[in-house]
Amino acid sequence: MTNAGRCHKLLIELVLLVGVGYNFLLAVLNAQVFAVGPGMAYLAELLIYTACFGLGIWSLDRQKTAIVLTGIGLIVLVSLARFIVTWQIDPKFARDAIIPFAFLVLGAAYRGSLPALVLRLAAVVAIVAVFEIAAPQSYGDVVNPKSYFVNTRGATEEGFWNEDSNLYISATRPGERNWLPGTDLARASSIFVEPITMGNFIIFFCAAVLAFWQGFSWKRLAFSFLLIVFLLGASDSRLASGTCLMMLLLAPLLRRIDQRLSFVIFFVVLLAGWLLVEAMRVDHYEDTMIGRIFFTVDSMRNLSPAEWFGLEPGSAYRYFDSGIAYFIASQSIVVVLAFLLAYSFLLMLRSSDGQAFKNLFMFAFSLSLLVSNGYFSVKTAALWWFVCGYLWQQPAFRAALDATVVAAGDRRRLPLGPSRPGTA
Repeated sequence: MTNAGRCHKLLIELVLLVGVGYNFLLAVLNAQVFAVGPGMAYLAELLIYTACFGLGIWSLDRQKTAIVLTGIGLIVLVSLARFIVTWQIDPKFARDAIIPFAFLVLGAAYRGSLPALVLRLAAVVAIVAVFEIAAPQSYGDVVNPKSYFVNTRGATEEGFWNEDSNLYISATRPGERNWLPGTDLARASSIFVEPITMGNFIIFFCAAVLAFWQGFSWKRLAFSFLLIVFLLGASDSRLASGTCLMMLLLAPLLRRIDQRLSFVIFFVVLLAGWLLVEAMRVDHYEDTMIGRIFFTVDSMRNLSPAEWFGLEPGSAYRYFDSGIAYFIASQSIVVVLAFLLAYSFLLMLRSSDGQAFKNLFMFAFSLSLLVSNGYFSVKTAALWWFVCGYLWQQPAFRAALDATVVAAGDRRRLPLGPSRPGTA
């Protein structure tokens, strides 16, 4: 790899890290230098998306560029139609829709080892989590999530029940921990500033290890397993613990399911949630896993026609605990169905590892939609779509690399296997 290629690779890695950890950087700035407002947070995201397209769009061939631009065009048309009908526009919904395209093209431009990149990122998350657990008061003083979310997200200090802590609301929620019960350890947030996204990262990392384990040495595979266990204990995430266990059990099946049937996984998971609520005869909301699934089922039953077509945009904010209801109300059922078709039939990841990751992503995404809209956050979505972009572009990169190396007369220099996303 040339010096220019190395610089390009490092720049892409930096954009990805900033994409998932920019809140941490802004929170430190807010706590240590000057108050950060919502405008600066929005500007940071805009710069990140601009960098994604600037670095990545040129790596796509004409067909893939057309797919990306058509998808963005659909989002623009739907937003325009909503504005004409309702005279309302919400930039957050446009931002939710642009994240997949931005990080898909960024991942497509990456030429490094994917397993190594994911492992390095997990190590960074773990190191910051160790500091947070060992010295929660110091982490709170340096990062001060309470102040950051009050200044940038419209939260109120009264909403933070623990007046003695600067950590995020749910970091010191009342009640026993699921992991390490009986201790008074806070729930770690690491570079994500709040524990929910920390749990979503663990799910992503577990899916990556399950999909690409053949690209890891046994030492790094063991290290990855220990990282997952540590991060689960540190974050105390119920959703992450359950999702990782289910992915571990289903990984052999999901590796074999044709990726063009990934839309079926989506509907099967949602149907399973509805059947679970019916079987357990849950009839009211509680802040528990089954209570949130009930909220999703009840919300879907009561969506108005306007909400189904995204024509009551303000209603989406009622569904933070129901990702699928939020998805429909904020984007419309038209966009949801278009997403499922495009993901299943246009985003072809042509390797067994790619198929496994694609199906694991759909499973984790669908499961999350039953209880949260967290996968629409850049901190979570960026990672999944970056990997999809890398795997989507891998065959073209491989073909170009083959031609270059064969022309040089030395096939031994090929760094990638025919169906492996790099090695760690």
